[in-house]
Amino acid sequence: MADQVKPFQLRLTDGRVWLGAEFPDGFVCVHHPDQPTICTIAVSLDALLADLPPQHQAHGATVERPTT
Repeated sequence: MADQVKPFQLRLTDGRVWLGAEFPDGFVCVHHPDQPTICTIAVSLDALLADLPPQHQAHGATVERPTT
């Protein structure tokens, strides 16, 4: 079942959590709950978090994956 979408949480430094999904080819989609019609898409988790300026909401965020 390695070809399944893998959920994750992006925990922002201010305590908010954005939910995301990582697809089998590596690209990710992250939902911004405070902006209901906005999602960020990136080619990978590394690309999503790379080189974010200090004022960006996701700067310093950590990725958490379910343990089940």
